[in-house]
Amino acid sequence: MSDAGSGSESSSSGANDGRVESTVQNAINNRAQREYREEIVKDMAIEKMKQKMHDIVDRMSKDVEKKMDLAVDDLFAEVKQFNLKNYELKQLFNEKSTDGLVREGHRKSAKSDGKLPDKVFMPRNSLLTDLFEVKHIKTIYHIFVVMLIILFLNTVVHDFVDTGSINLGLRPIIAGFGKFHIALMLWCSMQTSTFLLYPCFRMWAANHNNFTPGSTAQRLWDWAAVVLFISYQCGFIVAAIKAHLWFDLPPASGVAYLMEMTRFLMKAHAFIRSNVPRALTNDKKHADSKPNTPDTYRGLPTFSKYVYFLFAPTLVYRDDYPRTKQIRWRVVARHALEVVGVVFYISFILERFLAPLFAKFGHAKISSGSFVLSLFGSIMPGSLTFLCAFYSLLHAWMNGAAELLRFADRMFYRDWWNESTFAGYIRSWNVVVHDWLYTYVYKDCVEHLFRNCRPLATVTVFTVSAVFHEIILAFTFRFFYPVMFVQFEFLGLLLMFVTKRMGKDVGNVLLWLMLSIGNGLHLSLYNMEYYARRNCPNIGDSIVDYMVPVSWSCNGISHNPNWTITAPWSLQ
Repeated sequence: MSDAGSGSESSSSGANDGRVESTVQNAINNRAQREYREEIVKDMAIEKMKQKMHDIVDRMSKDVEKKMDLAVDDLFAEVKQFNLKNYELKQLFNEKSTDGLVREGHRKSAKSDGKLPDKVFMPRNSLLTDLFEVKHIKTIYHIFVVMLIILFLNTVVHDFVDTGSINLGLRPIIAGFGKFHIALMLWCSMQTSTFLLYPCFRMWAANHNNFTPGSTAQRLWDWAAVVLFISYQCGFIVAAIKAHLWFDLPPASGVAYLMEMTRFLMKAHAFIRSNVPRALTNDKKHADSKPNTPDTYRGLPTFSKYVYFLFAPTLVYRDDYPRTKQIRWRVVARHALEVVGVVFYISFILERFLAPLFAKFGHAKISSGSFVLSLFGSIMPGSLTFLCAFYSLLHAWMNGAAELLRFADRMFYRDWWNESTFAGYIRSWNVVVHDWLYTYVYKDCVEHLFRNCRPLATVTVFTVSAVFHEIILAFTFRFFYPVMFVQFEFLGLLLMFVTKRMGKDVGNVLLWLMLSIGNGLHLSLYNMEYYARRNCPNIGDSIVDYMVPVSWSCNGISHNPNWTITAPWSLQ
């Protein structure tokens, strides 16, 4: 029995050993499988990490390559701009005349099809910006600023010694910029109206393609759009002027508001005139054309491009303009301070030098001698005002706006002070407006309206410019006194022919003489009429009363018959 018991014990122990061994084997197998799976997961993670590393390296290499390409392009662009700037600066100090790109500064040579060249935008600084980098020119600028400061201090000290008070000449600013918040509100309304022009244009362009090409329905749709656009422009002018008269805006706020009205009109015309041919042109004709050509770009511009154009310091439409890399806020702040400083200085000139000469017009008759003295006494203040207004509007204001919008082409004027002909002065004085007149008035008149009759196109340009200048001045001061119209339409055209064949030195002297006398005469006559209407009672409110000058009839100029001229040799 003992043998049987021991045999059963041995068999049970063997079974237990077998179960233990199987359990151990299973544990080993499970551990091996877990380790194998972990190794597989590690291998997969390593492979995935390797793939990510390869992707990162590829992206970094592509980014580096892209940045290198951009850096090389920027380097070549800067070198090209530097060479162009140096070449233009050399031409400024060179008396020999230039032509082509250097002479015009912004146009291509004539096209092969006989059409006039187009406006070309390129990155460049304003002329004074480059000239101020020359230390000699910068010193002259500093001397000019010091002279203005001394003139200001001289009059202030003179007032303090004589009257015991100081007159800073701020009354023209306070009176002139009154109701500025109303002018700003009206400006927002004009801006909104101009924004709404874009969806109307897109609706016309979309429906134009739905008609059968050349059908009567398509022609009626196009002509209806033309009539509506012309009606919109006319209604825009009438509504803006009525709002100006209704709120009775003061002179400074009024002239800024009416100038903005004119700018919106020019912007709207430029956008429609530039994009209508693109909408009318079949896309098949331009399948092989370059997409950056101004008149043959496939498709219509986006709303963002339209909005940028409305604020950009240019009146000629393009889908894209050269842009700078960043905004230099110090430059913006400096130009803003210059604009404010010039406004204060012009106010000082008006208060101290012009108002005393004409404030008595209308109270009593003015002798012819007093009138002549007032006329010549306003020549120097008029010239200072002219130069300050040029620097403030065409240099400081335009460069500040261009810096905010990263607009790279900043040739808002050329060296008009070196011109010897009136035609050259007109082209160089205000390049922004001249480009619009050339692109959308002169060019269209020569190519379509008058068929290569350039004299008629020139007269049309002067007429359009004179009419809008006169509209701004007439409704700003509430009277029609066509001094500006006569200067543009008649004297301007006459000076173009008179100074055409003159020598450079004689022509430049004559040009500056005419500018000084013209600005003095302009300020004298408008100030005389303005104060005469304020001082003369019972002027009337009819249209005839607005158009007939008061300064020559209400306590006007009396002739002095006792004038004598003493010969120099008889003086003792």
